[in-house]
Amino acid sequence: MVRSGCIRTGERVLDIACGTGNTALMARARGAVVAGVDLTPELLAVARRRAADADYSDITWIEGDAENLPLPDGGFDVVVSSCGLMFAPDQQKAANEVARVTSKDGRIAIQAWTREGGVGRMFKVPMSISHHRPGVPSPFEWGDEAKVKWLLGSAFKDYQFERYDCPEFADTPEQVADSFIDRYSPTHRAYHSFKASLSTNLFNRTRCLGGPDDDRRHDIVMMDDFIYGEPQLLQ
Repeated sequence: MVRSGCIRTGERVLDIACGTGNTALMARARGAVVAGVDLTPELLAVARRRAADADYSDITWIEGDAENLPLPDGGFDVVVSSCGLMFAPDQQKAANEVARVTSKDGRIAIQAWTREGGVGRMFKVPMSISHHRPGVPSPFEWGDEAKVKWLLGSAFKDYQFERYDCPEFADTPEQVADSFIDRYSPTHRAYHSFKASLSTNLFNRTRCLGGPDDDRRHDIVMMDDFIYGEPQLLQ
């Protein structure tokens, strides 16, 4: 994300849905003036500890909502989000806020899951057994180039989209299946809400997931594609 956003020393950078601070800390390591915002105080507490450990006491951590950022208009040269913004319930409000806080001639870099990637395939498994709740937006909208342009509208230009692989490593496919059933909310909820026969079916289908370049000899059991946007703010 830091590379994709072309973050440079002295630039004002905002990390939306910063979580435990991965991207914010890397931006600060490049010499940027960084702020991170997230809804979850427990995650921000971890981010603060990590920043203190790295001697980055000048990062600003803010508890706030991506749909209503407590920040001024045009306050940041670069706005980034690493697989966090895509979970905003009102995607249009979140997109509007991104545009509002980005400075004139600023830029953004958004990282999101794609439907074709490993997490997208993972998501399809419980959805094929249960049903998606109506009215709940899909995080995969932010991994769709046409949808991203539609959400951001005329606020930005010069869109660039890149796809990357993010490998999941484990000794066996079963370990990956266990990890997603334990930690990935849609799969976790589906697994624990089904009867035993359906739960077994879900586990077996999850363990069989693998990307097109799956290579069990190297313990790469699932690949995940991400999409990046590097728009330039319009005058």
